[in-house]
Amino acid sequence: MLQVLRLEQYSSEVLLFILLAVLIGGFVIGFVTDTVMGDRGFGPVGNGMLAMLGAVVGIYIRNTFFGRMDPGDLLVTGIFAAATATLLLLLLGVAKHWVQD
Repeated sequence: MLQVLRLEQYSSEVLLFILLAVLIGGFVIGFVTDTVMGDRGFGPVGNGMLAMLGAVVGIYIRNTFFGRMDPGDLLVTGIFAAATATLLLLLLGVAKHWVQD
């Protein structure tokens, strides 16, 4: 799994930090998104899981297309993760709205 995400070169401390950030950030974004989107979302847990998926995709994109992530670049990686999570939730929310109507 680490090879697929291109994270095999990082220490266990950095990987643990990334994992905790994705988990905590995903559920926080899920609850906030549920509050903002209401019935157009997927519920707090569904939004959180989609946010975590988006964060993993963002980390993959960051490591694949923009070079190796240094521990000092965690802010940039966090921005990529948050942006892709938000984009995924937005696109799926719009798709759900179109399908239901």
